[in-house]
Amino acid sequence: MTGAPPNADPFDAGFGAATRLACRDCGAVYDPALGDPARGAPVGTSFARLPERWACPGCGAAPHRFGPASASAPEAEPTDTLIAAYHRVAADAMSGVAIGNPALSVEAVGFRAMTCGRVAGRIGCVVAPWFLNAVMLPDDAARWTAARDGDALALSLPSGAYRFNAARMGALGTLAVMPLVSDMAVFATQAEARDAATLALDALLQTNAAPPVETAPAKPKSALSRRALFGRGAA
Repeated sequence: MTGAPPNADPFDAGFGAATRLACRDCGAVYDPALGDPARGAPVGTSFARLPERWACPGCGAAPHRFGPASASAPEAEPTDTLIAAYHRVAADAMSGVAIGNPALSVEAVGFRAMTCGRVAGRIGCVVAPWFLNAVMLPDDAARWTAARDGDALALSLPSGAYRFNAARMGALGTLAVMPLVSDMAVFATQAEARDAATLALDALLQTNAAPPVETAPAKPKSALSRRALFGRGAA
């Protein structure tokens, strides 16, 4: 006799329905208190009762690759989990898609802690074969749970107010994403895309001030200028 109720799930009986579990492959943590609504697991869903086809939101690993998360062990960095998820998309859903630039790979650029208005989190850029986006990862994964994919989210950055879009990303919750470049064919190399991401992030995070006089030689055609990236202005 185990002492567990007759209908108790053996996994729940062993670990507890509220136990947080971590992926052994990428470190992503599943927390029943947050659930994974984007993958069919409402808030409060124990690990044992996840949907049959559920997989790690960070790397796509099967549920058997999860084990109890140590209370003393640090959780995976949210940025690492985000990039692992995009790597999964690149390898599966976007593999062979014509809009992708095969010369590029998924990379996080310049992520740093920042408070944007009332939202604390980490902001940076993500380069992928099919986009260059500015991304805000809120510290509170439940910050935008009511937002649907594509809903407008207003964020105040040092350079002004901008419209981002809501994007659900598994255990990370809902992120704020602002597309910067969609035609990634303009970049010949990963370094060019990275430089453009750095330029964009610098422009977003600098306070509104008169730009310095440019004395450097003109950049190659494939490198986007601040005017090209932000010519449409803030929201």
